[in-house]
Amino acid sequence: MIKKGDLFRSLTDQILVEVVRTYNHSDIDPECPESIAIIGMIETIILSGDNIGKTRKFRQRGFWKSFEKLENK
Repeated sequence: MIKKGDLFRSLTDQILVEVVRTYNHSDIDPECPESIAIIGMIETIILSGDNIGKTRKFRQRGFWKSFEKLENK
């Protein structure tokens, strides 16, 4: 489970991010207004690299494929 304040490291370029919030985004099909998909989203703030201080939003499914959680040892 992802919680606010959790730290993650990118699997590709070793960028650190902190989770700011998690939320559900509703995706409505413009051709069929009755069709609504609920998409889990994660908003993060970048803590290292060129874009330090900027926020980025990810779908939860894609986030787990691109980031690993940093655990306290």
